[in-house]
Amino acid sequence: MATILIVDTRPADRQLYITLLSSFGYRLLEASDGAEALELARTEIPDLVITDIVMPNMDGFTLARRLRAEPLLSGVPVIFQTAQYLEPEVRKLATASGVQHILGKPAQPQDVLHAVQETLKKPVAPARLPQTGQLQREHLQLLADKLYEKNLELEKTNERLRSLSLTDEMTGLNNRRGFMIMANGLLKFARRANHPLCLLYIDMDSLKQINDTFGHAQGDTALTHFSHILTETFRDSDVIARMGGDEFAALTIDATEGSLIAIQARLQSNVDSHNLLSVQGYTLSFSLGVIRVDLNSTLTVDALLSQADEAMYAHKKGKKRKT
Repeated sequence: MATILIVDTRPADRQLYITLLSSFGYRLLEASDGAEALELARTEIPDLVITDIVMPNMDGFTLARRLRAEPLLSGVPVIFQTAQYLEPEVRKLATASGVQHILGKPAQPQDVLHAVQETLKKPVAPARLPQTGQLQREHLQLLADKLYEKNLELEKTNERLRSLSLTDEMTGLNNRRGFMIMANGLLKFARRANHPLCLLYIDMDSLKQINDTFGHAQGDTALTHFSHILTETFRDSDVIARMGGDEFAALTIDATEGSLIAIQARLQSNVDSHNLLSVQGYTLSFSLGVIRVDLNSTLTVDALLSQADEAMYAHKKGKKRKT
């Protein structure tokens, strides 16, 4: 399967592509700017580069030109992604750089897949691309200035939204807002492409008891350890989040009945392995609710979360009855 390099300053924006494309078997690499991407491309020789345009150190246009200038990388196709994708100058310069597809930010999953599939079908013909000298430096500078100016305006306009991070500060997982953004996109895509989708709602048991007995610092440590276990258990293409307190969610695409059983067994095994090595004076355990998403229904992500939450509490009550 093709190797795709995702280039974007923001980890959350890279993760959207990684989550979507890895579920289709693509091998994903990531870089935070053009300079880092160029170094990675030299060692990995990707089949495709998807890059933001406005980045520090080296912008997307410069990265595309640098790729064209290197014999081993000159045929690697590039897709641009940008919040200013409708600007005529962007499209004009993208065409001059040999870039045929420009994705908006945020991009719809079906648009990403279409652009990737079409680009990989039509390899770049290096000999037909313009030489660097043909791309007027004055034009490049004016365009870069304009894009950076617009980017600053967007940053100010979205300052309040940006302050609401998509990531849970303690665990490093998605927070509820980050989960909802990614889950809504995957749900929309799954319904259009008819790909099975499963939602798991997970409660880390006994957090209150750990807090009361060992202190809140140890409770935070337990949450961090459990989050790490979840990261080890699920695939890169799965969306994992701390929804709040001791509750977590994971959304998986293309999960068969067999793979769901394997996921639950792997989660239990990873928790057991952690407990064997733990010297904290307590053990970790969890309750789990799993639902398969009916792609023909019109249920929202919130409604699906409620169903999975109910399934999780049923599991928790069942465990208490056994004890």
